[in-house]
Amino acid sequence: MTHHIGLLRTAPLQGETTSSLICRIASRYGMEAKALRSCWQWRNYPPRHDGGGARADAEVLLNAAGRQVLAGLCNVEEDVLARALPSWGQEDAKLSAGENGGPAAAWRTSGAIAGPVAFGCRLCTARRTGAAVRVVRYAPCWQRICVRHRRWHLGPV
Repeated sequence: MTHHIGLLRTAPLQGETTSSLICRIASRYGMEAKALRSCWQWRNYPPRHDGGGARADAEVLLNAAGRQVLAGLCNVEEDVLARALPSWGQEDAKLSAGENGGPAAAWRTSGAIAGPVAFGCRLCTARRTGAAVRVVRYAPCWQRICVRHRRWHLGPV
C-alpha cells in the first residue's frame, strides 16, 4: 500500500520521463527540482553534454523505496505510474545496493532506457496539466508532431 504524502496530485503524462515528472512535481510545489531530488540518495551525477551543460534527455531510475517516495509526492498510485512512465520498473545494480533499503536513484540518458525523447507539445501539456511547463516524453521520430496543434516536437539535443 502506498502512503500518500503529497498534497497536490500531479499525474504523469503517457510516455513521460521520470526526470520530467520530478521537475513538474517540484514546479507544482513551487520548488526547484534540485530541492525535490534531495528525497533520494543519488548513485551518480546527471548526464551532461561535452560542454558541461545539463542534458534534457536525462532519465531517472528508482529503486522500490524510491518509487514509493515518488508516488507519494505526486499523490498517484504506483500502478498508474507504472503504466505511464517507461522507466518505472527498471533498476540496475547500483540501486539494489542501497543503504538501509532507503530511496535511491540513478541517472541515465533516456536513449539507454527506452529510446529517443522529444519535448511534448506545450499547448497539449498546458491543457492536460493546467500549467505552462516543459515535458519530456519518449517518442520515436515518426511520432514527433502534434496533430491537434500542428507543431513539431523537437528533440532535446
